[in-house]
Amino acid sequence: MTDWIEPCARETGPAYSSEQVELGRKLVARDDLLTSEKQRTRLEIGDLLLDVAPMGNEEPSNGSRDLIRAFAADIGMTAEMAREYRGVAAGCDSALRQALVESDVTVSYSVVREAALGFSLPKETREAENALGREERARRPQDRWEILLRMLQEPGRRRVTAQEFRAAIGARPIPNSASAMTAEKIVEQLDRPDIRSAVMASVMEPAFLVEAFAADPMVELKIRDSLAQVAQVIGNRESASAPEETDERLVLQFRRRVNLLYGLVEMHPEQIINIADEDMLNDLEKACEGVVHWAQRLHSARTSGQAGVR
Repeated sequence: MTDWIEPCARETGPAYSSEQVELGRKLVARDDLLTSEKQRTRLEIGDLLLDVAPMGNEEPSNGSRDLIRAFAADIGMTAEMAREYRGVAAGCDSALRQALVESDVTVSYSVVREAALGFSLPKETREAENALGREERARRPQDRWEILLRMLQEPGRRRVTAQEFRAAIGARPIPNSASAMTAEKIVEQLDRPDIRSAVMASVMEPAFLVEAFAADPMVELKIRDSLAQVAQVIGNRESASAPEETDERLVLQFRRRVNLLYGLVEMHPEQIINIADEDMLNDLEKACEGVVHWAQRLHSARTSGQAGVR
């Protein structure tokens, strides 16, 4: 999502409760950690923002902008993202959400955002929509939702990609999205969170794995090679190549654990405190002490040339 932002100092008290701030911080942390639940998490963040700053007839107003900006800073996200999540949540009512939950078709947050906001529609189209009367303006997102609901009913469909849905509603393609890139360009930009997230969402889709393994017996080795490239991109470029006799699966598993450690230490302490209970925090502190001792032993073994010493 974003780096942690310290709460803003104000002369007057905020127009929202400390409980809402705590919930918002937990949801932001969940969005960072559970990439497979981004649609649900971001809708919940949007619902919380609607509780803090309900939609009014004159939207957006200066008052709502200031309130959203302040609350977003307190929970650790940008005001721009907060406005987006709030608008998406407002445009995705309970009946639509239920339809998405009950469908067997995978629908990403990006698709929901397109249906609710027409996020990628040409600028002149969005400006023309904003100039319409209230009833006609409300009908445009309804038309987009109807297109999506029809796509969910198509026989044999397993997922609706953002690119497919943008094409269906006449929106522009997003040149920087992973699905619009060549394989080589994707590998070059895997250090970008949005690209990495899109790639992992596709790779971890069970239907994709079943089809891939059935189509090509060598695909497992290809996926391993791709994951190895991911590890190199996000922090292991300096690691030495493993000995030929070493099982490549063991090396790959070790790289994954190193990457998990990178992900943990990149979290801001306040985020961890808002997620973990006391027992977990105590375990984390003990684990960190163990890591320090282990790192010293590793350094000693490397400098003495005794990498095999336990």
